[in-house]
Amino acid sequence: MPMLADIDDPPRSRLPGILLGLLLGLPVAGVCAWLILPPLIGAVVGSAADFDKRLRQEDQYMKTLCDEALVVARDEALCTCIWAVEFPSLDCHAPFLRWSLDRHRESCADPETRRGALSFCSCVDVIAGKVDEAEAAEPAGDGARQEALKLEGCFRLDDALFLPPLESLAPAS
Repeated sequence: MPMLADIDDPPRSRLPGILLGLLLGLPVAGVCAWLILPPLIGAVVGSAADFDKRLRQEDQYMKTLCDEALVVARDEALCTCIWAVEFPSLDCHAPFLRWSLDRHRESCADPETRRGALSFCSCVDVIAGKVDEAEAAEPAGDGARQEALKLEGCFRLDDALFLPPLESLAPAS
């Protein structure tokens, strides 16, 4: 709706300002996108691929453990979960970390291994202590599981140990 001021002094066209803004803004936005988007996409896709690869390795490790190297007293809780699901690395992640914490605690008990992976073994000791405290405080609670999930932070250390080979876990024949 026109105003009285518009009759005497018509409004200026905004088209030149919009064109100037597009002319200056599009190259700047293009350069920023060219510099920022490829590394960002590469980081997301790369970490997703690494995560997927790690989950597939964990799936294979868990299935082989429960099929070929099962020791009922040691592996019963973990294998009960693994046999019940299709993708153990996703569905049995917490029991696997708890089981893994116990195996790393055993391997860190060796003085030679501890010297080679001091920061990792110290991290495992701290988490194992917190898990033990949580289990003592509330045996059926969720606190021990939450503490065991923190073990993933230890795997990022430079001297992190891998899971023991399945041959060393197999029962003596």
